[in-house]
Amino acid sequence: MNTPELHTPATQRLNELLHCPITQRHLTAYGWVEGMPVVFAHRDELVEDVMGFVSVHGRAVLLALTNAQTDALQLWHVTIPSPLFTRVVPLPSGTTLAELCIRHSENRLMPFRVHFWAHSAALHQIPLYVSNDNHAADAQLSSDNR
Repeated sequence: MNTPELHTPATQRLNELLHCPITQRHLTAYGWVEGMPVVFAHRDELVEDVMGFVSVHGRAVLLALTNAQTDALQLWHVTIPSPLFTRVVPLPSGTTLAELCIRHSENRLMPFRVHFWAHSAALHQIPLYVSNDNHAADAQLSSDNR
């Protein structure tokens, strides 16, 4: 099936990431499993709308959050709603994904809920880049070897 609307820079980048063994090991450390459903969304979309798509899968998903202006890509692991999480008050209607992610960027697995879920779910960001403490030393070695 030829679907040009699916060949955006974000989908191409995610496809490359998901097919790289090193990236797969990295994603696995943050809860990703092979075959996990992926839900693409823009930062300005409403949480209720996107969580409706998440609910359809009945399992944890990889949320690929895109920014149309910058082609930036963020990956988030979203759990299924579960009685194991503290039941919290539903998010206010009109809450965007950007607002939700800002609230949860510092708190790993902090629960949230939308009005049509009986239980809370949790999400956490999967960093695309992990800082390397040896970066300065690596740069120095590279310049020394010139």
